[in-house]
Amino acid sequence: MVDPLLGARIYSTPLIRALAVAVVTACGSEITEPTKSLCATRNGVEVCVVGAAQYSPGDLVRFTVRNMTGASIYKDNCSTKLVGNTGGDDAFDEVFDPTLRCGSNAGVQDIVANMIELAPSEENSDSLQLVSFAFQGYYRVNVWIVDADGALAFNTPAISGIFDVFPSAN
Repeated sequence: MVDPLLGARIYSTPLIRALAVAVVTACGSEITEPTKSLCATRNGVEVCVVGAAQYSPGDLVRFTVRNMTGASIYKDNCSTKLVGNTGGDDAFDEVFDPTLRCGSNAGVQDIVANMIELAPSEENSDSLQLVSFAFQGYYRVNVWIVDADGALAFNTPAISGIFDVFPSAN
C-alpha cells in the first residue's frame, strides 16, 4: 500500500493491524484530565478550593479552611483574598492587607470583630468572587491567621492549592 500524501510505501501485515487495534482499544473511551490538588497546608491550616479546577472571570470561588493544629486559631476575614500570577513558577502575592474586605480604614479592632475562631479540626466555609476582568493564569486563596488580639500569628498566609482562570472556562 502507498500513502497518498507521502508517496511512501506502507507495510501492513495482519500482525501490525492486530497490534494497532489492541493499542487503540487499550486506551479506553474515557479521557481524564490531569489531577491536581486544590488543597494545601501551611502553618497547620488546610485551605481547599471546593469545586472546579478551572474558573472564569466573575465566578464565585468556594473554599474551606480547616484547623489542623492542636490549638484554636483565628481566621482573619478582612485580608483573605484570591491571588494570581501568569506563570507557574512566578511568586504569588503574600501581602497582609485588612482593608481588602473590611474597609479603607480597617484596623486591629476590625480584624478582631470579623475574625473566626476555629477549634482543632474545625472547618469554616467561605467564598470570594473573581473580578470580571481577572487575567488568565494560576490562582490560589490566601488566608491569614491572627492571634486572639488580632496580630499576625505567622509571617505567611495559609494557602489553597492552585486553580486556573480562563476567560472561557465555562
